[in-house]
Amino acid sequence: MASFPARLQQKILEHGPLCVGVDPSAALLKSAGLPDSPQGAFEFGSRVLEAAGFGISLLKPQSAFFERFGSAGLQALEELVRLARSRDVLVLLDGKRGDIDSTAAAYAEGYFSAGTSLRVDAVTTQPYMGLGALDSFLDIAFKAGGGVFVVVRSSNPQGEALQTARLASGESVAQSLCREITARNEQWHEGPGAEGGPVPGPLGAVVGATCDDAEAMAAAMPRSFILAPGVGAQGATMADVLRRMPGARGRVLPNVSRAILANGGGKAEIAATLRELQTQARDLM
Repeated sequence: MASFPARLQQKILEHGPLCVGVDPSAALLKSAGLPDSPQGAFEFGSRVLEAAGFGISLLKPQSAFFERFGSAGLQALEELVRLARSRDVLVLLDGKRGDIDSTAAAYAEGYFSAGTSLRVDAVTTQPYMGLGALDSFLDIAFKAGGGVFVVVRSSNPQGEALQTARLASGESVAQSLCREITARNEQWHEGPGAEGGPVPGPLGAVVGATCDDAEAMAAAMPRSFILAPGVGAQGATMADVLRRMPGARGRVLPNVSRAILANGGGKAEIAATLRELQTQARDLM
């Protein structure tokens, strides 16, 4: 199997860079006319996939909205992931995991081992026990052909004080993470990508589309795919992503979750919204 970066690069060429979030909160399920239940959460995710004709680059289910139902919710998440991957849709599980040593490895085995029932293509993580604490997680993910996205600059304003805090070196926390992420990706060696150029490494980053320093963050990670949340309900537009990350064309992935219901929650309405969003997102290639 090809590596996650190579597969994602090919999907972007086919479908554009839009990342479609599946966040089945009680309010969202109600607006889609679905029950607030594990089955409702699964049906919403499958509706989104069918509305897109399974023609998207990346599906990003938010694990918490499934986990809130306990084991039945996790089963619904597993079913949705299997459905997506059976139709060749890449799955980025949004769980923002982050722990140390053997615990980090155990998390990674739950998503990337041969025997797991929740095999995904990539996972989001948070690095606030130190990026090096995630090394066992990264090692398992990369050996399995998977990817990892690290939260560097989040779209929520509450994260700004921590992420922009200065270290003794003078770097901000976010700048230090950019440097470490780039160093790891520079150790990644892969042949030319789908268009003949270099393939980004398997260690991506989350940089909010609402962040004023997003351009500097993306520029400091030239070997990373950039997941850009904040488009839609949080106020950013596709034009904002392009304006804030002009140097990341082809590797920035604008994420839209709640906004996929902007025109209604039926399959036809979601399909129309996704077509419009994918057209807009292609300007970022």
